[in-house]
Amino acid sequence: MTSPVRLGIVGAGGITTRGHIPTLQAVPGAQIVAICDTNLARAQAAATQFNLPHAFADYRELVEHPEIDAVTVGVPNALHAPVTLAALAAGKHVFCEKPLATSIADGEAMVAAARQAGRILALNMSNRPRPEFLAMRRAVSEGRLGVVTYALSRLMRRSGIPGFGSWFTRRDLSGGGALMDIGVHMLDTVLWIMGFPPIAAVRGETQAVHGPHERLLGPWGADRVAGGVFDVDDLAAIHLRLAGSGLVTVEVAWAFYGPNKEERIQLAGDLGGADFFPELYGKEQPLRFFREEGGEPVEIIPTLPEVEWAWGLSLARFVDAVRGEGQLLATGEEGLYILRLLDAAYRSAAEGREIAL
Repeated sequence: MTSPVRLGIVGAGGITTRGHIPTLQAVPGAQIVAICDTNLARAQAAATQFNLPHAFADYRELVEHPEIDAVTVGVPNALHAPVTLAALAAGKHVFCEKPLATSIADGEAMVAAARQAGRILALNMSNRPRPEFLAMRRAVSEGRLGVVTYALSRLMRRSGIPGFGSWFTRRDLSGGGALMDIGVHMLDTVLWIMGFPPIAAVRGETQAVHGPHERLLGPWGADRVAGGVFDVDDLAAIHLRLAGSGLVTVEVAWAFYGPNKEERIQLAGDLGGADFFPELYGKEQPLRFFREEGGEPVEIIPTLPEVEWAWGLSLARFVDAVRGEGQLLATGEEGLYILRLLDAAYRSAAEGREIAL
């Protein structure tokens, strides 16, 4: 493909106006030709701001536009499936924000539709290109840690409840709270680093301590509704029992009384360990590897390449893949796998038991 990939943007909220659009306008071979939002004024404002030719209120008009080759989907989670399915039916490639969908049935339909249409379905698992996680993945794949028998993936925010009363905090529109919003990243990242080991069972725990009282709200999400609905989790944990032996724990919170932010991914193997913990080691050198040499403990601080904005690499790789020049960072099939684990975690929390896979 030698001509530019012509893109339509679905959604004119922060994820697209601060993420998709400025990123794609800097990607060689990408050309944005349209944007849509149910709030037409918002779509028109974004079109004016970024000099986009077309603005629509209905995503069906956008996906049927003959000048569009591919679509990015940055709308409330419950709309991922209908928008994606419409785009695929119209012959467009799709880049979808996480999570893939709010139900397994919708996720399965999206993956099947992409396969049937012969089109790309990509998912924005934006942690994967970060240099520290690439280094950890290489260490695992090269066997430098041996057999990894324990992993911890943790992202805790003190005041991080997004868009209170908007779709973020309504289960019917979001599919879940902190676990569905940031848990999807931390779950995908640690399993991707480990090479997606087989999982035997899932146990989940969820809490809603601060959200129902409108405490510890965060800056993300413009459409706040004072006194609105909050029927999702603001803290969650998942415990994955591996099929061989071992445990993976994922902990996330939108709101809790602790440090302003704590992000950590830790791996423990029989030959070595790895620990990404910027709050402990500092942002300049956030990663450590551990092993023994001659019976003595050794701590290694790797030199990591500088990446201006790893998040944008997902979109760049999507454009490359549409042009037939590269591979996706994350596929729809991988997004469906993570969705199945999230669904099992929520069912486990609701039923108070471990869910066997």
